[in-house]
Amino acid sequence: MEIQVVVPSHKRADRVSTTLLVPWAKLCVPESQADAYRVANPGIEIIEHPDSIPGLCRKRDWIYRRFGNVLMLDDDLTGFNRLYTEPGEAYEVDPATAYEIIQRTGWTARQVGAYLWGFAHQPNPVTYKSQKPFVLTGYVTGCAMGMLSGSKLYFDPAVRCNEDYWVSLLNAYYHRRVFKDMRFCWLQKDTFKNRGGLSEIRNLDVEREDFEYLRRVFGDVVELKKPSSAKKSLRHPFEKQISLPY
Repeated sequence: MEIQVVVPSHKRADRVSTTLLVPWAKLCVPESQADAYRVANPGIEIIEHPDSIPGLCRKRDWIYRRFGNVLMLDDDLTGFNRLYTEPGEAYEVDPATAYEIIQRTGWTARQVGAYLWGFAHQPNPVTYKSQKPFVLTGYVTGCAMGMLSGSKLYFDPAVRCNEDYWVSLLNAYYHRRVFKDMRFCWLQKDTFKNRGGLSEIRNLDVEREDFEYLRRVFGDVVELKKPSSAKKSLRHPFEKQISLPY
């Protein structure tokens, strides 16, 4: 089993950074933008999807149906780091090692019976718990979302900006288990500051509608997030979290 790495992208032909970290990754773009991406990203395989598949949810679903065993990465990632370090050690993961980590993590997910898999989403090494290097339940961030074939998972296009919450909740309902290697983390840019991608449609109204829809479908396990301290505010009032009963 080989995990394919696919990077969905939209209107960022000249601003893709993820392929510097994983140069074997495939870029998945609308057919009308494919030529621009080929010019701006020489040597990178471009996968075209029909322009009739709008939005990230439909794009992710198309990618999953086509590739099955896949890791979907955001197009604007800036690093892949180890979270366990000693003073003076290098923490950046090189592309060759990244390939091995991706393949091993996907293989391990298959062995433990998980269909949804990924990595830590907090880049601060202080948050790493050495006694808990692996996690088997919860949320998998959309910036680095691994999926395996044979599941009951799909992406609902009614969810416009929070498809990672949708599929994490759906996975909890059908399959219960995820596999996350908390020793590694992909670094991403601020969701609200990068042009292109979901930035064209993301606003407070869409975030509110997504939150309300997720609550209607999955109930009160979907909660509004509270600030972790008086000094640290939320990015917007509809930031959410998942609180599973197991």
